[in-house]
Amino acid sequence: MCPEEIILRMEMKFTDSLSMSNLFQNASIFEDPWMREPESAFRIGQRLMKIMSAILESYASEDRHHLDYLAISNSEEFRRYLTVARSLQRVDLTALSTDEKLAFFLNLYNAMVIHALIRRGYPEGMIERKSFVTDFQYLVGGSSYSLNAIRNGILRSNHRAPYALTKPFSAGDDRLQSSPSVRFFSPQNVYAELRAAAREFFSRNPIEVDLSKRTVCLPCIVKWYSVDFGNGKDIFKWILSYLDAEKAGLLSHLLDDGGVINIIYKNYDWSMNS
Repeated sequence: MCPEEIILRMEMKFTDSLSMSNLFQNASIFEDPWMREPESAFRIGQRLMKIMSAILESYASEDRHHLDYLAISNSEEFRRYLTVARSLQRVDLTALSTDEKLAFFLNLYNAMVIHALIRRGYPEGMIERKSFVTDFQYLVGGSSYSLNAIRNGILRSNHRAPYALTKPFSAGDDRLQSSPSVRFFSPQNVYAELRAAAREFFSRNPIEVDLSKRTVCLPCIVKWYSVDFGNGKDIFKWILSYLDAEKAGLLSHLLDDGGVINIIYKNYDWSMNS
């Protein structure tokens, strides 16, 4: 699907960072968050998860690797999503448990990616990709959150994005209090679902082990976020539990003999799941 074919028809407008001053100009779209009682973040998060799960059920391929963004943008489910998402500006994040916050922001991130692709289209090149993850923002609990803020500030505990010079949040930022295939997560089973997502990732992006050359080929994303995965053999020990028996056996053989293991990283596939 070409980006120009992705047309968003909606009443509510989420703005980018260049037009944040417009957030409250239209009272029918964005109400003053302090004029009403805070909303339950757990309840709003659950409603958004159910709506987005229904969207995936109706507009994703059977393997959920591809989405029909044009059909989503014109769907009743997406209109309901936008209506519920208006309440995000009034949610009280402090009432969420650690697991609930993790599920809330994982689901919000995935929903925002879908919304951003519908509104902005597929980003081409590094400049557009940077704008995609920083300029498209939601107002949540009175604070603005970009995709970068959620991914690296919240889900990665305020670590720098690959090749970035600064962290998403400065010291004392109120948003730090929120730190903890397309899929959505439940607070009750979020860690088990994350492990399932990791297994699926390595199934779709299989590692390659060459015993004779003592070489392991890994997805490039492991290199980018090496601060999260660890270095050297720590990476392999973490990966082992997500591999099939054959690959795990080959990798264990290299780990057990104590020799040097060479790492090669595959190029990253920037194509979207449209």
